[in-house]
This record gives sequence, structure tokens and C-alpha cells, in this order.
Amino acid sequence: MGDYSKSPEALLRENRGKGYVGIHVEQGVPILDRDLNLLQDLLAATVREVFTRYIGNGTAQGDDGFRIEALPAQDAGVQAAENDFRITPGTADVGTCLVGGVEVRITKPITYKGQGLGKDLTTPTEDRKDLVYLDVTLVEEDANVYAELLNSDDVGVQTSVRIKPTWAVRVHEGDTTLPGPPEAGHAFHPLALLTRPKDKKTIEPSDIEDLRTRRLTVSDLESRLSRLERMVAVPAFTPGVAAEFTPTSGAVGQSVVLNGRHFDVGTVEVLFGGEKADIVAGTSTNKIVARVPPGLTPEGKSLKVPVSVRNEFGRATAGPLFTVTLQPAFDPQQFEPGHGIPGTEVLLSGFNFNVGKSRVFFDGTEAEVVGFPSATRITARVPEGLVPAGDDSIAVHITVRTDAGETSSDDLFLAELPVPRPTFASVPFTPKKGKAGQVITLNGTNFNVGAPQVFFGSKKVEPEGAVTATTIVVRVPPGLPVGGIDVKVQTDGGQVTSPTQFMVEA
Repeated sequence: MGDYSKSPEALLRENRGKGYVGIHVEQGVPILDRDLNLLQDLLAATVREVFTRYIGNGTAQGDDGFRIEALPAQDAGVQAAENDFRITPGTADVGTCLVGGVEVRITKPITYKGQGLGKDLTTPTEDRKDLVYLDVTLVEEDANVYAELLNSDDVGVQTSVRIKPTWAVRVHEGDTTLPGPPEAGHAFHPLALLTRPKDKKTIEPSDIEDLRTRRLTVSDLESRLSRLERMVAVPAFTPGVAAEFTPTSGAVGQSVVLNGRHFDVGTVEVLFGGEKADIVAGTSTNKIVARVPPGLTPEGKSLKVPVSVRNEFGRATAGPLFTVTLQPAFDPQQFEPGHGIPGTEVLLSGFNFNVGKSRVFFDGTEAEVVGFPSATRITARVPEGLVPAGDDSIAVHITVRTDAGETSSDDLFLAELPVPRPTFASVPFTPKKGKAGQVITLNGTNFNVGAPQVFFGSKKVEPEGAVTATTIVVRVPPGLPVGGIDVKVQTDGGQVTSPTQFMVEA
């Protein structure tokens, strides 16, 4: 190593650990060797790190450097050398490989033993796999190697050294993984896997499996990624195998089955024309079920639109066009409320409700349409006579009929009998007067519809015992003013006030 005020390697580790990526030299102060060295080392280390993180390790497109080959026989009938193999530049005069952001070069073939590492391969005593890997590091060369560094023409002393990438091909015997972690300043890249049968000293071509990362260029990576995406990620329809989608026409809200492949990759969307459709069933790799979206027939005319499937990797459009018809259709909300008595206004939600004359039916019984229907809304009143004699309610479908056709709801509407209002009898309570705590009986009809409530003026009292259709038993609450006071009964059918007042006594 050259003569430095501080070890460049240690100084680099310290500064990289603090997140530094460069230095600025101040004016009017001594220039230190460590500052200049750190400037170069920070820049180089950052570039190497970026290359490693975003490009990786391996050989570039068209490069075959550091290929591992079996040693051929030197002469006819002579076996290849024992426990050795050859490292070559490949098919070119110079081969390269990028490892840890450092590019190393090999200009001529060399054997493993010829590297002079001082560690020969061993003959396997049992079947074995050995990993061959490239070990890359940076070394300093001084005037002992490069005489010009003595600066003989001027100062006559060495003022700097040169940094050079160097490499060695090593073997991790009996293991298929890289040894690790590498020493500081070293980076590894796998080159080949050797299959070494028991007691076999030679290495043949069939024993070598190439592990190098190849074609390491951004353009080639993009090209391969694009081909891979088309093969495994971009959605596609399947003409000739099954209908690309069925049915081929329908109204807004119609469920359509799409057939293809890669329909379950990434975030999948289905579009009819430019409108996004709701996917109503979980996607599989070959099938999607989607509903025809609203907004395709704003002018009240049928329309032919393309059907597309897209994800993050691409988009596929079916060959035939889908015909959006003007037939009315319910949307998922369908109607609200979901139950009611005759006269209840029900809001229907859907599409194409205003083509020609709009009519609404509750299980075949026509309902009164309130106001003017829009393309997506109709309000209708629940008609009389839906609930059969002896029943309290009935579940029915709702149908919308226009000049373009009709549609019936999937959901059922619960038609109910009208809730009877409570009434007081001609003698609304007995006795007609009393003090606080006095038990009285209220007389009338329909008192037991729902949970009845009783009020003396504004004071609520709880019924005592069971409430019947014609009677409620209560006690006069305390704190009432002396004199007449209204008595009220409230049920699910409404509220009624006694025709005469109860007289509160002192």
C-alpha cells in the first residue's frame, strides 16, 4: 500500500457509513492526501453501488467472458489434466464481467491451477458439487510495477499509486452457494457448478453447468422483460378456443363472461368502450364476469363498443364489439326501501328507465308512477291488494317495462298489510278520575300493534301486565297537575288522544 496519512480504505468505510457521497475542499487551507483520495473513492464507490443495485453482476450482451471449460487432451490418447479446468474469454479476444460494480477483463485462456492461488482442487471421495466463482477486488500498483510512478523526469519520487481491478477464480468445494460474506473490498459472482463423481479426477464438459448471468444490458433486459410480460402477465382474449365474451349484447347491468388468459395477474380492470365495468365475480386466470357499465347510452340509442381487459403490464381488446341495448336494467341497489304498505313510495334504481312509456309492476299488479322517470330512477307507489287474505305480507318482484323491453328485480320487495291505527272506545278509560298511583284501564282497539306507549300529558308510563288489542292497564303517574289531562296511546300504527280528559285528583 502507498504512504498515506490515513488508510483510504478505512476512511472510505467511515464516510460511507455516515452517508457521505462527496467532499468540497475549502480555500486557503492545506490540501491533504486523504481528502483527494476520499473524493475519488466516494465517487467510485457510489457508482459501483448504483451499478450493482440497478444492473447487477454478469456479462453484457454479446460477451462470453470467464466461461468455464473442461481441459482438452493435450495429445491424442492423453487424458485431460487432473482436478483442473480452463477459464476463457469466450468467443472474443477479450472477455469481461461486471462484479460489484467493477468490470474485470480476461484476455487469454488460463487454467485454474495456472492462476497460482496455491490451492489445488481435490479428488472427490464421494459424489460432490463444487461452486466456481469469480472473486473481484481493487489493488494498488506502485513504482515496483509501474516505473513511471517514480517521476524520474521531475521530482524523482513516487507521488501516487494506481488502482487496478483484479480477479481470481475460486472454487467452493462441496457447496453450491457462495462463501460469505466476502472480505471488505471483495465481490463474488457465480460462474459454474461442477458435478464431481466419487474418485473421478478429471472434469469433463458434461460435468460443468454455466451459472453466469448473461446479456447484462438495460436494453436487453427491457426486451426480455417485455417478452416475458407478454408471455405471463399481459392479459389476452382467446379467439378460437371459446367465445371471447358472452353474451355479445345486453343492457347496462348485464353480466358478461370474458374468456382469455392472465386475467388474474396484477390489478385487473374491464372496460366497455371507455367506461370501467364492475367485476362481479372473483377473477381466475381464464375468466372474468363483469357488468355492462352505465354511461354508454346517454343519447337513448343502442351502441357498439369494444371490450378490453387491462392490468399494469398491458391491455387486450376483444375482436368483436359488444352491443349495448336500451333494454331497462336494475343496478345493484335495485330499490329502496325494501318493504312497505300500500301507498309507500319506492325508489327504483337502474338504467334506461325512460325509453318511451315507463310502467312499474309489483308481481303483475301495476303501480302508480310518481313524477317523471329519469334514465336511472323511477318512483312508484306500492299498489293495493298484494297481500293474500290471511297473510300479513308477501315477497314480490318489481318489474319495469319500457318501449325497449322489460326487466325484473333480482331482489324481492316485501309488501305488507297497512298497520291499523289505535283508537279509543267511547268510554276511553275506567275509572274516569283518580290520584297518583291509581290503576286505570284504557279501552280501545289495535292497542297491541308493535310496542305500545302511554302518555299522561307529556309523562310516559309503562303498561302493567300484558297489553291486549282492546285494553292497556297503567297507573296514574305522580307529579301531574290537578285537573283534566289528555291520555295518549302510541303504536306502530300511529298515535291517538283520548276523546275526554282524565281528571287528576289532589
